[in-house]
Amino acid sequence: MQQEITTGERRLCSRLGLEGASAEHLLAAMRAGESSRSAVVLSPRAAADYEPPFACCHEPVPWLPPRVYLPKPGVKPTAHPDYAAGMYYCLDVSSCWESAPLSVVPAPGRSLDLCAAPGGKTMLMAARYLPHNHTANEVNPSRRGILKQNVEQCGLPHVTVCGLRPDQWARSGELFDLLLVDAPCSGQSLLAKGIRNPGCLSTSMVNGNAKRQKGILLSAVQCTAPGGYILYSTCTYDPEENEKVMAYILKRKPDWEAVEVPLLEGYRSHLVPFPAYRLLPEHGYGAGGFCCLLHRMPQS
Repeated sequence: MQQEITTGERRLCSRLGLEGASAEHLLAAMRAGESSRSAVVLSPRAAADYEPPFACCHEPVPWLPPRVYLPKPGVKPTAHPDYAAGMYYCLDVSSCWESAPLSVVPAPGRSLDLCAAPGGKTMLMAARYLPHNHTANEVNPSRRGILKQNVEQCGLPHVTVCGLRPDQWARSGELFDLLLVDAPCSGQSLLAKGIRNPGCLSTSMVNGNAKRQKGILLSAVQCTAPGGYILYSTCTYDPEENEKVMAYILKRKPDWEAVEVPLLEGYRSHLVPFPAYRLLPEHGYGAGGFCCLLHRMPQS
């Protein structure tokens, strides 16, 4: 017997402009909960010629960040001693996809991961740049403890862990060349991983998160140096938390623009005229997510 489509599922598909087979593919993935796919990002503890000891798939994935490997199905990277030794960090491959816009960002002098726990985006940035002045920030004390543990285990150099609110950063007067904003969200992609997430499709949760995300970004733009970048990402599908949040910032901040990411052209959102990108479970690279790279134009 076919499962009845809920109001929340119908609303999500409508907002995404999905119908017919496209809508069915997304809903089937969310209900099956089997879209999670592991990836490992090598830490600074791993030598330049190190490869994870388990067999890896060397798929032609143009957007895959440097020093990231896709294990064969069934392999559990966390079970190997090299994981405990901090040689690599494990995460869903969709998180790696969300960091692909960094491919068009110059190595930053100063960088800030504003919502950093548990540390995946900081790990991915370190694999690309090996930054020398990076701050990994997390407001929640328990999550900050996990972040600090992961940073220490993976031996990230020159990374400071702290716990200021976004508005406190905005008032600090500090400026960064790159901010990572992996924003708190409704987490709809958790369903595609098989993780229960009651209420994630509700209007109240989606709208509440969108309001919070706009507040975080309004603080983040105040911390970005002229010519700097903000990489915004979420692990949710709803445009209210993604494209519409980007449009909100771009409308209110005329000195900002969204940046094209050639590696992600095949994932470009058709919902807005500026470049923004969405990964869905049907693409085969994890549970999915959203990303958009914002650039503050240099002062004339």
